[in-house]
Amino acid sequence: MSSEIKVQIAGWLLDPDHPKRFLDSSLAVLESELKKQGLEKIYSEIELPLAKILEEIHQVGIKVDLDFLKKLSIKAAKELEQMTKRIYELAGTPFNLNSPKQLSEVLYEKLKIDFKGVPKTKTGLRTTDAEALETIKARHPVVALILDYRELFKIYSTYIEPLRNLAGPDGRVRTTFLQTNTATGRLSSQNPNLQNIPAPKGRGSPRSESGRPTIDYGEAIRKAFIAEKGFSLGAFDYSQIELRVLASVSDDERMIDAFKKGLDIHALTASNVYNVDISKVTPEMRRFAKTLNFGVVYGMGSDSFARSSGLSREEAQTFIAEYFNDFNGVRQWQEKTIQAARDFGYVENLNGRRRILENINFSNRRLAAEAERMAINMPIQSLAADIIKMAMIKIARIFKDQGLWLKKVRMLLSIHDELLFEISDDILKETIPLIEKEMESAYRLKVPLKVDLAYGKNWAEL
Repeated sequence: MSSEIKVQIAGWLLDPDHPKRFLDSSLAVLESELKKQGLEKIYSEIELPLAKILEEIHQVGIKVDLDFLKKLSIKAAKELEQMTKRIYELAGTPFNLNSPKQLSEVLYEKLKIDFKGVPKTKTGLRTTDAEALETIKARHPVVALILDYRELFKIYSTYIEPLRNLAGPDGRVRTTFLQTNTATGRLSSQNPNLQNIPAPKGRGSPRSESGRPTIDYGEAIRKAFIAEKGFSLGAFDYSQIELRVLASVSDDERMIDAFKKGLDIHALTASNVYNVDISKVTPEMRRFAKTLNFGVVYGMGSDSFARSSGLSREEAQTFIAEYFNDFNGVRQWQEKTIQAARDFGYVENLNGRRRILENINFSNRRLAAEAERMAINMPIQSLAADIIKMAMIKIARIFKDQGLWLKKVRMLLSIHDELLFEISDDILKETIPLIEKEMESAYRLKVPLKVDLAYGKNWAEL
């Protein structure tokens, strides 16, 4: 089927078996445009080879335990019913829980919950989105239960039932990866989206007396993804890859030194921001620093940092100012990147992948600020995406050369910074370090790439 695989670039179909030849010769102008914009390498060395690998991933699929999913479906449906009854009791009336209009009327009109800090929708009603419900969660016991209901309903309707329905006769689910669906070059997944499987929450003991879920459904969903008999699942996750890319492209000496020495970057950040010895950093300090570190990658301002950390706006401003004082190279790189985006109308990563930023010089400050955040994030996130794509290509070639590809080593999923494999148990011990080595050497940064790995018989056990 490889000859039928097509990659779409700039809206045109290209021939992956002949990277220099377009399916329609009249489109040869695109070849010239690729060269002119420095995108030929991305096209011929990354996206085209990757297209074949993604098709192979689709054909292989990932095995699910259908009996387990059936039992989970019955349990989830029963708990949703119990939660609904409990919500009706607390609200004093039945209503459509999935109707934002009815929910708004119940919460703000019937129950008269204080809606301070809750904005209105375009229709004039107070919003009931997740952020709004988190704002008012402590103001009435029904709100926390509604949040739990929504979470379980999404897991039930988006994952449990679709996984059961989409599994093939062999018990394997096949997702479709999209190469041209994101502005940064990251892969996305659909039908079903297997990049968004809920993470385990560690709920602890059952809480049925409150009407809330009695098990961790995020963990349960992952338990449903299993290895074929005689195989194990292996997960290989790039550790803090975006921060490592940030350190490298910004040439920040302090951050580079920390990664080279193998220091805990979040603890180091906390140490610098709080002006304490790293040995004195508390878990709470580290948590704030972690939020700040990853926020910087996305151009997060003081308002967003305050909301995500629980700090006041003034405290958040102080933290950010201290951060850029300590990591001055990052600040200088951000300023240069934004200015270059203003000058040229686009931003690019070290491989030359570009993102056009139409609003970067717009008079509307809100839209211009949003474009500035994209300018800061794109060179980081897109290079991280390129690195994992390059690793996928390297690994596939190695195991194809060894005659093990798809037979004893199968790439199942690409989940942001992580690759999930199904590996035959008889070669597991020698295969794991080989994959780790190839991923860590996929691209040369100014700091070392590091891969965290785990394996087991189902996704939850990894």
